[in-house]
Amino acid sequence: MEEINPWKTLESEVKYDNNWIRITEHQVINPSGGEGIYGEVHFKNFAIGILPLDEEYNTWLVGQYRFPLKAYSWEIPEGGGPLNGEPIDSARRELLEETGMRAKHW
Repeated sequence: MEEINPWKTLESEVKYDNNWIRITEHQVINPSGGEGIYGEVHFKNFAIGILPLDEEYNTWLVGQYRFPLKAYSWEIPEGGGPLNGEPIDSARRELLEETGMRAKHW
């Protein structure tokens, strides 16, 4: 069964594009007939987060200054990986980059 799209796109324009994201603004007519804008964010990588545990089940966090927050933040090791890659490979790389650790078990 073919799905019917209740939205009508009048115009689309890429507003921002870099190595990580692309933001497109769509001028639309919504299902109830009103005109408006719809923003779409396309992520060019997938997100990776690792919760490392040691032998006593303690977890490890990394601290770093986050520009958007304008503050220091404690977080699990995290990063991104290519959409066409294996997530486990990206997770191993991020854990090593951010903590210097290698996991025995995944």
